[in-house]
Amino acid sequence: MGEEKKGLSYEELVERFRQKVASIPEECHKAIMLWMSAKEVQKARIAAENNLRQVIETGKKVFYAGSEIPDEIKSVMVRGDQKYFDVLRKQEASFTRACDNAFKETRWFNDVAVPAAEGEGMGPMMAGELLWTIGSAHRFPSFGRLVRYAGLDVQNGKAPKRQKGQPVTWNPQLRTALYKLSENWNRNPEGIWRARWDGWKVWYAENRPHILDEKGGKGHIHDMARRKVQREFLRNLYGLWWEYEEETSC
Repeated sequence: MGEEKKGLSYEELVERFRQKVASIPEECHKAIMLWMSAKEVQKARIAAENNLRQVIETGKKVFYAGSEIPDEIKSVMVRGDQKYFDVLRKQEASFTRACDNAFKETRWFNDVAVPAAEGEGMGPMMAGELLWTIGSAHRFPSFGRLVRYAGLDVQNGKAPKRQKGQPVTWNPQLRTALYKLSENWNRNPEGIWRARWDGWKVWYAENRPHILDEKGGKGHIHDMARRKVQREFLRNLYGLWWEYEEETSC
């Protein structure tokens, strides 16, 4: 997706942005703008956090060419980096809260996103990722098309991978969002999605035991089961989103 934007003029980028926003339900425009703001601040906060950690833990920085930073300079750098990090963290929290409140006022969030995840792991940042990358269920004439767009069209038990010199045929941002969502489920051992995930791992181990004999077989089964629950969620989302658009377009 990023490759496609290279070489485009400012006017072309603006027009693409307008078209993208226009594809999103109007009731979600405020929420998606707040999501974008939170996401940009989040990127800056992560960069600042990594920079601060680098100074504190290693005492080195790129522009010092790997040499040790003098203690008096290091203390000044740490104070400055910590202050900048704290400001960004507060800004991120503020935008995220505002985004959450804006989403909760929309029918799309309450009737589509949250029910699709069955109440688990669907916060404002995840909702924003899904809304921005998918835009509209009606863009996809079939569930299979959405599965391919998400990079979950498995062949021989394996998901498609990037090939050198070849453009990707899926949306990496959406694929990453689904991975993050499933990781949220994985961290909740009492959750319904974790139970389904574990159930698929047992099913694969019992019905395709030869996979366990392969190198990394256990991890392969783990990923196969992950994709099963991701597709189940995506099917929920697609069905609910399609119904929502049918009703709201009348």
